Amino acid sequence: MGLRIRLVEPRPAGHNVYDAVLLPRLGLPLIGKMLAGSGHDVRIYCEVLAPVDLDDLLGADLVGISSTTATAPAAYRLADLLASAGVPVVLGGPHVSFCADEALGHAPYVVRGEGEQTIGELVACLEDGRPLEEVRGLSFRSGDGEPHHNPARPRCTQEEFERLPVPDLNLIEGHGRMSAKPIMTQWGCPFDCEFCSVITMFSRVVRHRRTDQVLAELEGLGAEDVFFYDDNFVVNKARTTELLRSMCAADLTPPWAAQVRADAAQRSMSRPEVDHEFLTLMRQSGCQMVMVGIEAITDEGLAQIGKRQRVATIKRSVGAFHDHGIAVHGMFVAGLDTDTAASATATADFARRLGIETFQLMVETPGPGTRLWDRVAAEGRLLSDDWSLFDGHHVVMAPAQMTALELQLGVLEAMRRFYSWPAILASGVTSALGHLPDLTSAVRPALLRQLPTIARLAWARRWDDIAPLVDAALPAQVQARVAGALWLPALRLYARRQLAAWSEQDSSRAHLEFLASLR
Repeated sequence: MGLRIRLVEPRPAGHNVYDAVLLPRLGLPLIGKMLAGSGHDVRIYCEVLAPVDLDDLLGADLVGISSTTATAPAAYRLADLLASAGVPVVLGGPHVSFCADEALGHAPYVVRGEGEQTIGELVACLEDGRPLEEVRGLSFRSGDGEPHHNPARPRCTQEEFERLPVPDLNLIEGHGRMSAKPIMTQWGCPFDCEFCSVITMFSRVVRHRRTDQVLAELEGLGAEDVFFYDDNFVVNKARTTELLRSMCAADLTPPWAAQVRADAAQRSMSRPEVDHEFLTLMRQSGCQMVMVGIEAITDEGLAQIGKRQRVATIKRSVGAFHDHGIAVHGMFVAGLDTDTAASATATADFARRLGIETFQLMVETPGPGTRLWDRVAAEGRLLSDDWSLFDGHHVVMAPAQMTALELQLGVLEAMRRFYSWPAILASGVTSALGHLPDLTSAVRPALLRQLPTIARLAWARRWDDIAPLVDAALPAQVQARVAGALWLPALRLYARRQLAAWSEQDSSRAHLEFLASLR
């Protein structure tokens, strides 16, 4: 008889740029698949998709909660509530992997690092009454309440990674709301950026799925849109090329997006010329957009964080992606030690000059377990111990060449500068003129009657209430054509609205007041 196990991924506090990205992380669906395969009753709650059913959790034999640093306070609150009701809780994820003692103040069990095997062994021990000391990668409170940290579990090997099952998204409550389906083809990253927790969590040794495994997963998803969750999709270009060619050969080419380095557009790090053959293959296989970790706009800034990339490469690569019809979401970091009060605005202007479609400027944030955390903690530059602020939206470490308030206000102004009303309107006019037949097909009496209601709902950000109205007024094919025509102005409008929502919330005002009080 299996256990009744519930798994939870809390959502970040307040508004953030990812509010409309209805994608779960894949750790819990993978663990859930493995536990269900061992005969346990498993259900997953991802709060961005559906609310947690507290009554269901209170009836569980074990509740697993996975958190990042920013969601740790929410994870701890839920763990405390469950503990007060006598429900056993195990905490996992990147934050508690490096703050196990802290986490044991809220739950009796903590899984550190790559936890898929660890949690399975923990569950087996709880079922059979075996001692927990034999479970590598586990921290727990012993009978006298003292923390006990078992030896770390070695990272999984290539062979073990290939044996992992496909994550079961159907175990997630509200999985039908996902706008795209996520898929992960590899763990680890060979690079060594100072602020990144991926290498401390998954190591610099890359383990990958075989091409046939990825194709089978793609076919099973049956998704209209796919997001490759890999932290760096193009680590080994030969392997990625094989995958993309196989996708084309198998006619498994849904529209997809992925995170890449800018140098994915060149032949190799030692051969900087544009790799037109590879970019053509990306586009043929369905690539619509790349999320490029650009980070900094000066060679000095890139060198400081260990990016191993130059500005000239970034400029050439962004142009190459565009030449092949691939949109670029530029991901930048503000607050590097080389930055000044003018850097955030300069970054927005840099992105606009390159024609980057969407722009993300996050504050450099030291996460536990990273080299950046070790350095700024030793330098006494941490400004807060409120983990909910460690989300990339809030300044939590003292910058080197400006005040913390100047950095926070500079980021807000840079985002407003990129997502200005003139920029939104210009992209809307350009998109409309380029897709007049598609937009004309949507002008139907049924839709026109609903426009005032749709406008009110959009202003209130009630996006879920808009979809049924549009579905009733327009055939699916027409909706797809309109979406293809207006996706860019719609995304830019969304970003501006999210920026306003973040700025207007009480917690953001309180943080600005706190930063203003610093000397």
